[in-house]
Amino acid sequence: MANLILIRDLCERKKMTIRELAQKIGRNESSIQSAIRRGTTNSTTIELIAKELGVSAGIFFDGFDGGEATAELRREIAHLKELLKEKERTIEILMSDRNAKK
Repeated sequence: MANLILIRDLCERKKMTIRELAQKIGRNESSIQSAIRRGTTNSTTIELIAKELGVSAGIFFDGFDGGEATAELRREIAHLKELLKEKERTIEILMSDRNAKK
């Protein structure tokens, strides 16, 4: 989920309403309001909003790109890579046993 509540703050700073933003990006106000409430929309809409508000689209995802969450994901990826290596080694052993029996 994205932090689309920032849209309201950014609009206020630009002295722009959500309706004006929606019109500028070719969307209707209700779809933008709904996206803000849900915290989700498609990447094209996020990019259009970010461009119109003069910010990077990444600003809406700041809570997901750093800190402990990233470190935990890296540890999990490293663990999964080790598991994959072990499974590949097991498959090699089983295949060599199979070939030896032929």
